[in-house]
Amino acid sequence: MIVNFKCGSCSLTYDFEVGKPSMDDTMRLQFEHPPICPKCSAKNKVLLTEIGQSQMTEWDINNID
Repeated sequence: MIVNFKCGSCSLTYDFEVGKPSMDDTMRLQFEHPPICPKCSAKNKVLLTEIGQSQMTEWDINNID
């Protein structure tokens, strides 16, 4: 799945192939391929954009058990 992110370090907005999203036991979003900023290579500094939030909401609605 491709998701839209914004880097918390350099502010670049980009799309990233995260693979299969899931939720952990604490209801935290997890990705098969954690996003890495293509400009500054920052990890764990990504934010979902409004588009990314909409993408993940749609994923959640479509994957209700």
